[in-house]
Amino acid sequence: LSSMLLTPKQSCVNAPARPHRGRTALLALAFQPIHNSNRRAPVQLTEAASFVTAIFVFATAPSAYAFTNCTPAQHPSTNADPLLRQEKKAAVSTVKGANPVADLGAGLFGGGGDFHDERDPITPFTLYGTNSKKFLIEELQGNKIVGRRRGFTVEACVGAVEAPEETPQFQGLSTRDKALYAEGRTCKKSEGQELRETCRVACETACSEAVAGQAARVAGESGFRLLAADQVRLARGCARSCTYECGKPGSNFDFVVPYRR
Repeated sequence: LSSMLLTPKQSCVNAPARPHRGRTALLALAFQPIHNSNRRAPVQLTEAASFVTAIFVFATAPSAYAFTNCTPAQHPSTNADPLLRQEKKAAVSTVKGANPVADLGAGLFGGGGDFHDERDPITPFTLYGTNSKKFLIEELQGNKIVGRRRGFTVEACVGAVEAPEETPQFQGLSTRDKALYAEGRTCKKSEGQELRETCRVACETACSEAVAGQAARVAGESGFRLLAADQVRLARGCARSCTYECGKPGSNFDFVVPYRR
């Protein structure tokens, strides 16, 4: 082990390279299985253990420890070209000056980012909806039914109720009655040969118009605005719930979609 390490007493420049004779043999000896016919001598075991220890020391320890007592002139890194050292110094200064974490935080939380959309303090509200379906398509002439044919007819209705309006008496109502009470209630009808597609068209149209109507009422009454991203998210959630309920067996179903800040 002592023959492999550069001790502080040796010169950094004039330290001769010592050949490490028998390294392969020592390594093989260290990991060679023991048999009754092949007993290792204590000296050989000590040399093998020292060689294995030296491998781990060189693999884990920083290389700079060998030059602890070197002068600047003897240190290998100081013999480089002065122009190269100056370029390295400038590069290190540039890296130290940059703070990517701070730049990322500024972009996410303001202070340099372009994100300006903040939610206004809009009064929480809930979308109450119903859907009803018929397993036929009625042919109308004015208000009179003149014929029927195979298919599906779906009507979806959606309206919004703000939190202050949900009194104890209101909470006692059924979901269908709450939907009838909702302000700005929007109803849309769709006809088709496939139930799910017919439900989707009616639900998406009713939900989109109901959310847009509620956003317009909020802006007119308080001056606050419902973010476009929130409108899209709310309309999608409404249409998803409406379509899911509409696809169930039966004729009439209700659904509730709350909006909270």
